[in-house]
Amino acid sequence: MSKIIFFCHDEKANLEIFEYYKQDIDALRALGHQVIICNKYREIPFDYDAMFIWWWTYALWPVLLSRMLKKPCIITGAFNFRFPKEFDGIDYLRRPYWQRIIIRKATSLSTLNLFINQIELKSCSEYFNLSNTRYYPCVLHDDYLKGPSTRRRNILFNIAWSGRKNLIRKGIPELLHAVRLLKDEGVEVHLNLAGHEGDGADYLIEMIQQLNIYNQVSYLGMISRTDKINLLRACEIYVQPSHFETFGLATAEAMGCGACVIICDVGAVREVVGDCGYYVSPGSPEELARAIKKILNDDNLRLKLQEHGYQRISDNFRMENKIERLKCYLAEVGIS
Repeated sequence: MSKIIFFCHDEKANLEIFEYYKQDIDALRALGHQVIICNKYREIPFDYDAMFIWWWTYALWPVLLSRMLKKPCIITGAFNFRFPKEFDGIDYLRRPYWQRIIIRKATSLSTLNLFINQIELKSCSEYFNLSNTRYYPCVLHDDYLKGPSTRRRNILFNIAWSGRKNLIRKGIPELLHAVRLLKDEGVEVHLNLAGHEGDGADYLIEMIQQLNIYNQVSYLGMISRTDKINLLRACEIYVQPSHFETFGLATAEAMGCGACVIICDVGAVREVVGDCGYYVSPGSPEELARAIKKILNDDNLRLKLQEHGYQRISDNFRMENKIERLKCYLAEVGIS
């Protein structure tokens, strides 16, 4: 059994709650390793066998420590290399020069860099001239893989951290405007919004009130894992009209739970969804409203997308796939 440091500069509570962290911690433990969770540099002990780091932004010091101690270190996460030109967000290429230097150094000095999508795997490998890059997508635990359910109602669902910039990136304003358009047409739908609360929660509630859709929208805030799975099982459509996604884990969870998904063809979404979802253009409430209405009224299309979506996730994004990949990558750096 090897002692592996799982380092992430985030709140410790989040490391066991957020699925993208949790599945890596669970995979390391499933392989029989002792996992030491650290979220501050000063917590990192010197007596470890390997370091597993989430996010390149805070990785340089743990990487330098591992190099000094001659220990292997692996970095993973969403790199956010290049956002669309029209999207107002901070990607790698828009960061201050000093931050780019730090991230680039960490990337070049780490033993392996594991990318969660093929786009960034290719882009970063070429841009940084790296050979130490591998593909390592997010997956689903088996309790998400429930498949299509017949006990669904005209409910829409979305999960998004309610930081203001994140809400905009996730297309939540367009989703709320689409609900308003549907209300004006007399289409009966109800939207459940959930997610870790951030600085945009008041902005979100105010928008719901301004659009006069408080009877059509429920803002649930942070919910438990069990409640999330139950809501994904109960919704007719999971709507994720994002302007950019590095993976789209919540969309994958929805597909695993048998929901039909409406998405935008941005970032790595098509890598996850394939042809098993209904695509709309980002930034268009009108097109989004038409898509929701179409899927609600077309039982054959909806059931087809539900079944094919579940099968795609079940075939390609199971926890056992991640464990096997991680086992290979650890063996590559000398950890068995």
